[in-house]
Amino acid sequence: MKKTAIIIAAAALALFSIPSGAKSKTLGSFIDKVSSSLVTFDYSFTMQTTKSKTKMTGSGNVKVQGNAFFMEGNGMEVWCDGSTRWTIDRFAEEALVESVSESYDSYATNPALMITAVDDAFNEVSFGTSKFQGKAVDASVLSPVHKGKYSMDIAELKLFFKSGTSDLVGAEVKLNDGSVSEFSITGMTFSAQAEKKESFRFDEKTLDDSYVITDLR
Repeated sequence: MKKTAIIIAAAALALFSIPSGAKSKTLGSFIDKVSSSLVTFDYSFTMQTTKSKTKMTGSGNVKVQGNAFFMEGNGMEVWCDGSTRWTIDRFAEEALVESVSESYDSYATNPALMITAVDDAFNEVSFGTSKFQGKAVDASVLSPVHKGKYSMDIAELKLFFKSGTSDLVGAEVKLNDGSVSEFSITGMTFSAQAEKKESFRFDEKTLDDSYVITDLR
């Protein structure tokens, strides 16, 4: 439960990673909107793993602001208020509670940290035209400055924008083990950062006695 949820959360939220150094006008415009907004979007994904040679599919929705986020999909919920993360498996009736911090090595427990102004997370290595789901798009190819666990094992990140705009329509996330996730993004909105931390905090009292709660705080 934990590993799958973190991988999906990291991959989905990595769509909003803020790279350092020079960047294309398209990516720069997108980053400016993300950094000052409450962002919501729907997604669908396929994940091709190399070890098991299986394909995972799913869909969900995300709400993120700063280092706080809420993600829901495939019976899983991930809540994070920036200091504590709750992973809820509605099918298995399990809950995992963990402390997180804003230190750089907390990517492994709080992938939303990649959304905020992390000035050394990624570099844009190329920008140009490409294809995504059969349509012509603009593509930004990003490489993590620090590879390995501190970048959630992300080896390469591609962001696909509607041609001539900064409207994100999809992404491809390649992990160090060769696994590849492709995301289709719809319904993305940017609104004022009016949410309070409490809105991203899970109320454990809402879980009944059937849930197994593992508290690692």
